[in-house]
Amino acid sequence: MTMNPAFVSILTLLALVGCTNQRQTLLERTSSYVVYDMPARQVMKAAEAVLSERGYALLPSTDPMFLITPWKVSGNYDVFTHWSRVYVEGRKRPDGRFTVRAYHMAANMPARTQSLPTPETTTMTAPEEKQNIMPTVLLSTEPVLVRSARPNLRRDLELEWAIMERLDPDFAGRVKTQVDVYLAQSSSKRPGDVLE
Repeated sequence: MTMNPAFVSILTLLALVGCTNQRQTLLERTSSYVVYDMPARQVMKAAEAVLSERGYALLPSTDPMFLITPWKVSGNYDVFTHWSRVYVEGRKRPDGRFTVRAYHMAANMPARTQSLPTPETTTMTAPEEKQNIMPTVLLSTEPVLVRSARPNLRRDLELEWAIMERLDPDFAGRVKTQVDVYLAQSSSKRPGDVLE
């Protein structure tokens, strides 16, 4: 019995994708346990920089250890929109070190359930004279969520990894190396192998 080369290629691709997902999961889980021995402001500035790179603005906050973004909206308001925002919270530990926790809130809404912001105009124009200025991505205020669009809040381990990688790229590199070694060793073992 011979195997089809296309079938072998698909199996190889699926194995690689599985390893990639497993690698990413291990990296993110590692960053969730990181405690920083550096000034809190330095850690929060790195979090601000990562959020800025991802296209998020920041809302004003009275607490320098708490970052919150406005809702980022993408999609077509006539069909479906995706709303997302990020919270980053820093906490000082009793021993003087610092931890960061990031959270991502998302909601999906169908067809025109949100009142849309409109630009201010100083002249009166007929509806047919107005341009279609509807953006596909914008920052907005609080959405009016319909019952079917309950927001989902989850911890954003990928963002925590990005913050850690920005603050200490050498440590992040060592973690990546260790994860790769672990995955290479675990993939070489078979279920029937005896551990020494």
